[in-house]
Amino acid sequence: MATFTSNRQRNPGGFRSETPETYGSYPPSGFAGEEEDDPNSKDARLKSRISMLKEVSISIGDEIRDQNQFLGTMGQDMESMGDRLGATIKRFHKMWVRQGCGPFFYLTLFAIGVVVFLYIYLKMR
Repeated sequence: MATFTSNRQRNPGGFRSETPETYGSYPPSGFAGEEEDDPNSKDARLKSRISMLKEVSISIGDEIRDQNQFLGTMGQDMESMGDRLGATIKRFHKMWVRQGCGPFFYLTLFAIGVVVFLYIYLKMR
């Protein structure tokens, strides 16, 4: 019966013992599946990869500009909503000062009545 040990058991330090010599050497170009070709084809592949990276970086830049514009618009909307909310609170405060504490007393009494009603209703069920 053969016993199998894990990498951690064989190498207690935790470092990988596998090296390119163990599994073979790396490809000569550094990219998997590419064989040695003439320099012109390597240049063409390199130019195509560079152009692809350039397109990706341009599209990333466009996306960043669009997102910054969207965030700017959203910030302006938040400011206007803050202004509206502030104006509403000021109006509510003016109303509160003019009418005194009567409406607050009635609102509190109504809320207590609703809570008592719900308590009795749920208790009777």
